[in-house]
Amino acid sequence: MSAELTRLSIVTPHHPSASGGGAEFQIQCLLESLLDLQRYDISYVARSVDPDFKPRGYRIVRIGNSSRAPRFGYGMDAVPLYRALQGLRPQVIYQRVACGYSGVCAWYARRNSARMIWHVAHDTDVTGETLDPGRNPIRRILENASIRYMIGATNHIVTQTQWQRTELERNYGRTADGIVRNFHPEPTEGIEKSGDTSTVLWVANFKRWKRPELFLDLAAALQDVPGARFVMVGAQAGGSGERDWNAAVMQRIRLAKNVEYLGPRPQAQINQLLARAHVFVNTSVSEGFPNTFIQAWMRAVPVVSLQVDPDDVLQREALGFRASSANGLADAVRRLLVTPGLRAEYGERARRYALGKHSLRNAQQLAQLIDTGRMDGS
Repeated sequence: MSAELTRLSIVTPHHPSASGGGAEFQIQCLLESLLDLQRYDISYVARSVDPDFKPRGYRIVRIGNSSRAPRFGYGMDAVPLYRALQGLRPQVIYQRVACGYSGVCAWYARRNSARMIWHVAHDTDVTGETLDPGRNPIRRILENASIRYMIGATNHIVTQTQWQRTELERNYGRTADGIVRNFHPEPTEGIEKSGDTSTVLWVANFKRWKRPELFLDLAAALQDVPGARFVMVGAQAGGSGERDWNAAVMQRIRLAKNVEYLGPRPQAQINQLLARAHVFVNTSVSEGFPNTFIQAWMRAVPVVSLQVDPDDVLQREALGFRASSANGLADAVRRLLVTPGLRAEYGERARRYALGKHSLRNAQQLAQLIDTGRMDGS
């Protein structure tokens, strides 16, 4: 008789079919790795799901009737989420994206002899800060309370970086079970960097804290570099509060002579763009561990970041440059554009590093935690 499958529920606001965010991409990679092991009965519980999406090898349980977040946060879904978990009876819950769902999952796990794993998705998850000061203050209070309760109650916590692990202990007095680096499948695209044009790529959904304006400033500062092409990929900002800001950014893009905006693109197309790109730029205020860094590195693209450098890996491993100012950003990108040999050196080093440190093998650590409640080396 075959062994009984472990009932595992993955809980997060968005299913990958409805969101191209980094957390959802990581969940998709984990989900595919777990399905290959064939020892789990997996359910995916989310509010936002593409109604036309047909899962294979697992089931989707949708919470609510709308993809939009509740006005006062995801804690408003507490009753239907708890009832969904009661119906599924998971033995293990994997929850990612800190929100109102976090506390509900921890509450369920405690009352029903289940284990909960919380996986940090962003630096702000462990600092209590917000990148969206305009968000409903009641929502922030409720969701922060849910997160704080969960951090004290959940069975296991996994971080992406040592910095997150340190901040979790400093701010919440909780020690993480371990660090699991983000993981990606190896590239299947042909990497091609030849030609007379050098592409500088920026990939992110348009949010104020992603600071797309700084990429436009960079393009303006490097108009004199022959053959330099600046490409932006990402969905425009939604919501009435962002309408004027988004319109101003789009107007600047239309007026820029050396900038091309491609709109949102699926991961496969982003990887194709990276396979032919020469420099990747990040202008965010904060991140977790950007998936785009790993995608770029695996395709021999050095990264230049204005602020984000998780665990100082850009500097320490020489995978690109971390700039401390807009002028420093422009100087670093210019240096890579006009020095092909240096660019190739950084790109090849980045490719080797990412393939060694960010492969799908990292998913085995999470599988071990799901199976045994422990992680090797933790």
